[in-house]
Amino acid sequence: MKKTFIFALAIVFAVLSLCGCIPLEPVLTDDMDVDYFYVTACGDDWIYGHDTKIICGRNHGYQICSTVKVEYYKADLVEEKGSVTVNEADYSHTIYYDKVIKKVVFSRLANPNAGEPVYDKPVIYLYPETPTEVFVKLDFDGYFTETIPPYRDGWHVTAYPDGQLIAEDGEKYPYLFWEGVPNVELSITEGFCIAGSQTREFLEKILPEIGLSENEYTEFINYWLPQMENNEYNLIQFFGEQYVAAARLEITPTPDSVLRVFMAYRSSDECVSLAEQTFPSFVREGFTVVEWGGTCLD
Repeated sequence: MKKTFIFALAIVFAVLSLCGCIPLEPVLTDDMDVDYFYVTACGDDWIYGHDTKIICGRNHGYQICSTVKVEYYKADLVEEKGSVTVNEADYSHTIYYDKVIKKVVFSRLANPNAGEPVYDKPVIYLYPETPTEVFVKLDFDGYFTETIPPYRDGWHVTAYPDGQLIAEDGEKYPYLFWEGVPNVELSITEGFCIAGSQTREFLEKILPEIGLSENEYTEFINYWLPQMENNEYNLIQFFGEQYVAAARLEITPTPDSVLRVFMAYRSSDECVSLAEQTFPSFVREGFTVVEWGGTCLD
């Protein structure tokens, strides 16, 4: 209710400012920890908004003139004057500001461009040997379209041996979730050509061989199978170094074993011959981190 009131108040002030009645002052309260707004970039270095300054560039992905939804929280206030064009609820207006928050986190691009490949549902499981405070930083060459819990400057969670995670806000999660649009392109050069009707059987065989546990590969199959099983054929490749280089993980404390499974697939109307992939054996030892995700290249 409070945030709704603050948002409505900001709209009123914006309208009045456009009418020349009063200059718009930023709406900022001491108890405003997290809020969201839509903003349109108006420069190649920075985007400005409700008391907020956001880096526009690599690893943030907000292109000039694209409308983005940004999550931010109050920190590191500095004095700075200016204005910004903001698009809220399909209504564009100018907002004047005199404070900037340098510490900003990112939520969702309002409307990703049609046809852009998306890294869908990479999820990160953390399995420490004892309850452990864990910090996970993801350096993604692209822009996030979703992060759960909110990514902020990284994920700070308490992880338990069974995989349960407790975020800073006290909420419980089974894993860390993210999605995003990459700057790199993947192409299938090796792997497997599998009939759509045989996709489940294939995944149930290959995913345990790669190293996923029954719970992990069951969730993988439940997510991806409906998108694949009705294709005539699926060309499938599991990416390693190229994916890891585009989505670099930094985890503290350092895990003892890490498995990252990323599948790219493309539908095909005919069977295609591919050099078959093989995979090194994966052994879970000590603090183990497991990730799975994928993308459709159609």
